[in-house]
Amino acid sequence: MDDLTFNLWLGFGIFCVLSELLLPGLVMVFVGLGSLTVVLTMHLGYIHTIPEQFTTFFISSIFYLVTLRFLVLRLVPINEIKTDIDEDRAALGSIVTIIDDITPESLGRIEYSESTWQAKADDSKITILSGDKAKIVGRENITWIVQKL
Repeated sequence: MDDLTFNLWLGFGIFCVLSELLLPGLVMVFVGLGSLTVVLTMHLGYIHTIPEQFTTFFISSIFYLVTLRFLVLRLVPINEIKTDIDEDRAALGSIVTIIDDITPESLGRIEYSESTWQAKADDSKITILSGDKAKIVGRENITWIVQKL
């Protein structure tokens, strides 16, 4: 067993396992385990040449990555907060200002979320004048549906 290659594989394995603390993602630890597998098989006398070392490293790293990563991810709870990102649901019930008149014949514009949006009335027979307040009650593609207050 060559001490230099043994120490290189050992150092690389320890570096990869410890780097997982700085770069979490459950990849580097398995690359490190592949390197440590090479160290163990070299120590036990099963492999000697550089091609054997790299073959053992690649096969064991891929094996650990494919099998153990998914097992660990399933067992370890993830601190992930899922937030509601449905913007339509958040907008429903919001009070908005009419910027351009909404008439039965044409769409108008409302001011919502620091921008202006195309809008129409929920009742197709009414007119909502500029400056009036309305409540968002729905959405049809990119057009908000509003109800006169």
